[in-house]
Amino acid sequence: MLLWFKKEIIEATRRADNAIINMIANEAWAELKILVPYQRYREANGLAELKEEMEAENAGVVIPPFSMRWMGSKRVIEEHYQHGRLPLGKASVVFKVPGKAVGQALLKEMWVAGNKFKTEVFIPNRADTLCGICSQWGHSEHRCRKGAPVCGICSGAHRTEGHRCEVATCGKIGRVCPHAAMKCPNCGGNHPAQDARCKAKGAAIAIARAGRTWASGATTEMTAPTPRRRVAPEWTESAEDIEVETSGTAPPMAV
Repeated sequence: MLLWFKKEIIEATRRADNAIINMIANEAWAELKILVPYQRYREANGLAELKEEMEAENAGVVIPPFSMRWMGSKRVIEEHYQHGRLPLGKASVVFKVPGKAVGQALLKEMWVAGNKFKTEVFIPNRADTLCGICSQWGHSEHRCRKGAPVCGICSGAHRTEGHRCEVATCGKIGRVCPHAAMKCPNCGGNHPAQDARCKAKGAAIAIARAGRTWASGATTEMTAPTPRRRVAPEWTESAEDIEVETSGTAPPMAV
């Protein structure tokens, strides 16, 4: 319906940005993410500079105004940065480009500030993300609503990194060891949450893979036995995520 008022909307938005010359339906937008050095773009105009660099160094790329944002909460990312907890000093940025063809091209090659970057499809639901607090699949610790920590190794009332072996000669912290009484917090099995044998983990990965099939050229949808929710392999129109990491699957647990 908004396209019916295209002229009026363009006139109004040009007051904020003179570069706006056209508008298209959201359904044609491809939503991607890229991992960038946070310090370089952390200032107020950082994302504007990133947008200019991306458009200047990648032929045919035009990023619509207001479509670029940090994938995570800026406040949370800054807090991780200040305390030295930001992985590799980088954070993910989500942006849109008009058209699947442009999106597919950027998945193959993307240049920013003279360096080649890896671009990925942005999938909002993040079914294969393991929460660092409750050890449940499907969300990050920044979106955890349970609040109470649950160990991904023994299901105890503590975070996984706080798991400690009580054997004096061992004393491993946050890691699986031969003395650990393992219990998966998701399926109750005798293994940690990250174990490849876990059916809950398998279901989460299957859902996430289903959402990525378009990128590999596949056309068949995949559904997992549980949970019931399915992610269609298509471009997303909008997104809401506050992850700091950008990997497609949760990092493996050290053993």
